[in-house]
Amino acid sequence: MQNQSGIALKGTMLVLLLAWQAAHAQDLHFSLPFRAPLLLNPALTGAIQEDYRVASAYKNQWSTIGAPFQTTYASYDMRVLRTGESSNRVGAGVSFFNDKAGKTNMGLTQLNLNLAYEVQVSARKFLSAGVQAGFVQRSANYAGIKWDSQYNGVRYDPSLPSGETNMPQNNSYIDAGVGVGWKQTSHNEFTLRCGLAVYHLTAANGSYFDNGTDQVNLRVVLHGEGELELDDHFTILPQLFAVNKGAAYEINAGGLVKYVTGEGSKYTDAVVPSTVSLGCYYRYLDAVIVAVLYDYKRVLSIGVNYDFNVSSLKAASSGRGGIELSLVFTGFFEKQTINL
Repeated sequence: MQNQSGIALKGTMLVLLLAWQAAHAQDLHFSLPFRAPLLLNPALTGAIQEDYRVASAYKNQWSTIGAPFQTTYASYDMRVLRTGESSNRVGAGVSFFNDKAGKTNMGLTQLNLNLAYEVQVSARKFLSAGVQAGFVQRSANYAGIKWDSQYNGVRYDPSLPSGETNMPQNNSYIDAGVGVGWKQTSHNEFTLRCGLAVYHLTAANGSYFDNGTDQVNLRVVLHGEGELELDDHFTILPQLFAVNKGAAYEINAGGLVKYVTGEGSKYTDAVVPSTVSLGCYYRYLDAVIVAVLYDYKRVLSIGVNYDFNVSSLKAASSGRGGIELSLVFTGFFEKQTINL
């Protein structure tokens, strides 16, 4: 029994350690970050052709090697107003993010408010800037965790004290971020969008322990995507996402091929076709990601993508990383003459 209790303790401590490291090091993370625009860059707030946008995403990762990482995102943003007779505009939005890892559900919950302003530099060029203010809470739940001292020599007894006196505690702090974005179109039907964002400007103390100090590192995000129309039915969309936080970094590159399933019009919104997109991405030294997106008449977009693990962890994960689901809904405040 003592041997069994020791094994249980080691297993429990391993889960706790992995969960703590994941919650501490892992930040806002989706395999298709462009599907969570308000977390990608505050400058993207309200950067839509429609009046408003509702977006959501869910990721389940590493379920094959124990308790999974579960990540949930939801946001709402809108164009608030236009300034003067130009195309300059203000965007505002709110986003929610929750990340849990391991048996203890250790992770964070974050609520953000975003504000952005876009300036039309010329007929085909736009510059935007945005700010984000957020409230973050880090937490853990130790209910059901078994400790060596809770084995009475015969069996596990949850009524016995754990003997642990310095466990991670809940913690909350204020967070902030800024970002800039650039968009331009050319006469050959090519559109370029790129941006730079910096998060965790408050350098908050993210420690789980009383009287502990663990400054949250700056998170720097660089992203870019293009859109090139090959003909009336096919469009390619290359995308690049790179992030650095402390000693950690991530590079994700790939793209989509979009196929227009019906006839549309380049000159009016009266006829809007649906599209299907297939894509593949490579997250450097970590995963290959395959994605399928379906856009219904520029109103509802449904996305499904899956990570195939190619890192050294693939021996334990059998190459299976996790599934990610996303929904994006856009619309107008006033009725438009779009044929659905």
